Amino acid sequence: MKLGMCFSLFMTCIVQLNWAQTGAERLQQYQQTLRTVHTVGYNVQRIDTFGNGSVWNHAGQVLMQRNPTSKILASSFVASRPDKALSYHYNGNVGFALDDKAKTFEIEKDPYEPSVLGSPTGQMLSEELLTIDPSYQTVTYSATPQGGVFHLQYPDQPNVDVLDRHTYLLLDAATGLPRVIKTTQVRGGGKWTTIKTISNLRVNAPTDVDTLQKQAFLTTYTPIVTAPLAVSTPSMRGQIAPAFKLASFDKQLVNLTAYRGKVVLLDFWATTCSPCIGSMPTIQQMQNQYKKQGLVVLGVLLNDESTEKAQGILRRQRATYTNLLGSKAVASAYHIESFPRYIVIGKDGKIALDQVGGPHMEQVEAAIKSALDK
Repeated sequence: MKLGMCFSLFMTCIVQLNWAQTGAERLQQYQQTLRTVHTVGYNVQRIDTFGNGSVWNHAGQVLMQRNPTSKILASSFVASRPDKALSYHYNGNVGFALDDKAKTFEIEKDPYEPSVLGSPTGQMLSEELLTIDPSYQTVTYSATPQGGVFHLQYPDQPNVDVLDRHTYLLLDAATGLPRVIKTTQVRGGGKWTTIKTISNLRVNAPTDVDTLQKQAFLTTYTPIVTAPLAVSTPSMRGQIAPAFKLASFDKQLVNLTAYRGKVVLLDFWATTCSPCIGSMPTIQQMQNQYKKQGLVVLGVLLNDESTEKAQGILRRQRATYTNLLGSKAVASAYHIESFPRYIVIGKDGKIALDQVGGPHMEQVEAAIKSALDK
């Protein structure tokens, strides 16, 4: 892994110089440089090392243009993954997902930013070439044999169990822009590292502007009109909750039917699900508030990993409600296809609420209160 070794070398060779300027002052100069950049084109190699030790290594090509009205990264862009024959064009309002092999495209009228950025093509985007996330807590600037390095430290995000966040920018002497971008963070108790190496960087190239504006694929590719998607996860509301016996994290056997006559909240989750983790304090609060009225909260972990990581997450979120080790059979019985998934079971054993997604916890609480009042 020569790339990783190279970056490690320059990180360990940082020589602090007695600069008259502070890191913040040097960053101001860098941001002035960024303001002269309207369009960038580049190749990128991205290497992700995850907390469990697994590694992804992918390469792509990107064009980005500053666009203040854009809903995603304040830019319009084209991001491509030649190895997968996939591209994504975004004009600041509408997205176009291209199959470069079949020469087809699908229109996404209101693309969801996390989905776009997490896609194979979206992972190639490097917003640091156009802007700096202003939420950093500290910034330093150092000189190394490989070039100047900014180190920005960002605040923890304990609500989603993301801690110790750092970004390093190794600047190119010719352009003044990053040629290596490294981010590190601790997620779920494990260190995650992403290294993006930028090459063939073009700044304000007229041909790139032309490519972004013309969107030639509209005349050379065939549009695909997708039929409305069927509901992939049918609601189980009104059905008797499927029975199960599962082991808790402390190795006690928990039988769902033992809670007949009480209201049960099932929280199906995974250690890789940020919304799941973010909702844990709210779930704990509901457990505390309604326990005496007959509420039982059962978290059901559907990861294949050991419970050690999950227990660390629960501890950091101060979640003390009972958690169980899920199974494929239980996941199938409850039609679990995405996370988070919340099931509220009434005193009669029937499902009173079946909700996918975590933003609207007030709906979960309302269902709990209604079930308790019956």
